Amino acid sequence: MKHKIIFDSHIYDLIVDGSLDITLLLSKKENFEFYITHIQIDEINRCSNEEKRAGLLLFMTKLLPKIIPTESGVWDVSRWGESKWTDEKITLIELLRKGNLKHTEDALIGETAIKNKLILVTDDDLLRSNVKKLGGETISSEEFKEMLR
Repeated sequence: MKHKIIFDSHIYDLIVDGSLDITLLLSKKENFEFYITHIQIDEINRCSNEEKRAGLLLFMTKLLPKIIPTESGVWDVSRWGESKWTDEKITLIELLRKGNLKHTEDALIGETAIKNKLILVTDDDLLRSNVKKLGGETISSEEFKEMLR
């Protein structure tokens, strides 16, 4: 059984800077299914350092994650056709961002992980705690490295 993984955007930075060994990750790829949303892709594309952005895009190409829509849509953040729209009064993103609009992108990734039963890999302690409280599964980059061994 493959582990279904979605990376928080900063995990891609760890791969580019060498903190997470891409060679080891790719050698164990058969044990995992990787997923990504437009949120992570948009964040990679906004990277102002051209060399780093090229490294992030190259890694993403090697990993070949499945692109899935976010489970909710938020005006001025979500992309049409890459997110689902809901009429729920209280969405998981509201519970995840707790009124702090700066956490909208993280909340969209967290909600997508929860609803799709994906393991969210993040070093954001607050996001990890909130995802767990809402029934999701999440691990740190160090715990992910252990999975690779």
